[in-house]
Amino acid sequence: MPGRKKQNKTRWIVTLLVGLVAAFGVLSTLQENYGRDFGLPQPNLPSITALVGPGAGSPTRREPPPVTPQESAPAESAVSVHFIDVGQGESILILAPEKTVLIDGGDNGRGGTVLSYLSEQNVSSIDILIATHPHADHIGGLIDVVNRLPVSEVIMPEVPDEIVPTTRTYTNFLMALLENGLTITPAAAGDVRDLGGGATLTILGPMRDYSAMNDMSVVSRLEFGATSFLFTGDIETAAEHDLAAQGGIRSNVLNIAHHGSRSSSTQVFLNAVAPNIAVISCGMDNSFGHPHRTVMERLQAMDIHILRTDLDGSIVLVSDGESIGILTER
Repeated sequence: MPGRKKQNKTRWIVTLLVGLVAAFGVLSTLQENYGRDFGLPQPNLPSITALVGPGAGSPTRREPPPVTPQESAPAESAVSVHFIDVGQGESILILAPEKTVLIDGGDNGRGGTVLSYLSEQNVSSIDILIATHPHADHIGGLIDVVNRLPVSEVIMPEVPDEIVPTTRTYTNFLMALLENGLTITPAAAGDVRDLGGGATLTILGPMRDYSAMNDMSVVSRLEFGATSFLFTGDIETAAEHDLAAQGGIRSNVLNIAHHGSRSSSTQVFLNAVAPNIAVISCGMDNSFGHPHRTVMERLQAMDIHILRTDLDGSIVLVSDGESIGILTER
């Protein structure tokens, strides 16, 4: 009987929390549609944490550019990094020897695309899910993922109260976390996750509180043997310059920030990363003009091998710890 009472109490608390978040969602929608300010605080990471706890085709092989050796422990297996074609959005899957990591899930309506891709890779659960920042083109598809697959850990940025979004997508994402009993781990620079077989994922950012949501994106770096990958979300100039000044971000592969927007990929940052390969996640003929011409010119001037989901489809980079092979959908 005591165990049943405890279960009932827990279920009642979760139901209450879901109801509160749903109410915030309704108020957010009314505020967005009619410009009304109801004077109520929106749910954010600290408040939620306090409540719930601390496309496939025939692949094309490409000759990879040479990888600059780095000092590191020898790798024991292989790691693959998948840049899933989700149109104008971003979703990245990391398959390491012992852990599966999913970074973002594309926009609303793209959850099915991500789930299908995961199924094709025989992924039935996620060890680490990183929602880089609460913009719809990065977290919209994660709602379906969270509702369909077991997730062990969710990492998100702790966004300052003054820029916490009030969008329906963000509210629905928080509801999905609550309904599935998931806790949130605030992204903390310096935290390291062991992915097994010599692979590690280190959180590098956000380094501080920024006034722009894009700069609050979770930045992470994957190391495996002599190879490395830098994942950047939508960071822009301020965050890029902070990371460059701190150092330690040199990587063989750079996930180009903000889909190739001209507000990102500054020369200072590119010089600090010095990648051999750049991957851009963007949609075909998107209305934003991504990737921007100035970004492409910077990458080309540095003789960086460029891959794009709008042209290449889903992209897979495979590392054996010494070199990186490239597979593209088209």
